[in-house]
Amino acid sequence: MTRTRATHDRPDARPDDRSVVRPDARPDGGGTPLDSGGREARRWGAPSTAVPPGTDPSRCPYCDRPFPSDRRRTLHLGDAHAAALTDEEAEAVAAVRDDEADDLFVYHLKVVAAIVLLLMGLAYVYAFVLS
Repeated sequence: MTRTRATHDRPDARPDDRSVVRPDARPDGGGTPLDSGGREARRWGAPSTAVPPGTDPSRCPYCDRPFPSDRRRTLHLGDAHAAALTDEEAEAVAAVRDDEADDLFVYHLKVVAAIVLLLMGLAYVYAFVLS
């Protein structure tokens, strides 16, 4: 019987070893996208639901999940419970998503400005200092 070599960092581990750390596993021990149990499973980029102690968390009316702010709760409602939303909740989700798009646009403008400034600085150094 020929043994196949495992494709991870531990050469002494067998492929059927349950303690094997997969190369695509998260360092904090969480699951991978392959391990997710469906749409409701936590995604890697999901917002944190850690609520600071001593504060009253904003809770989802459908799944009772705590959120540190109303904005995150509203985004969660549009993401996880879109089919069950009332008209008022749907309008709130649309408004928060619009604000989120505006914030993202401003961030992109800042990134483009930083890249332009960096390139202009490099051109200045090349043209006047190194020539």
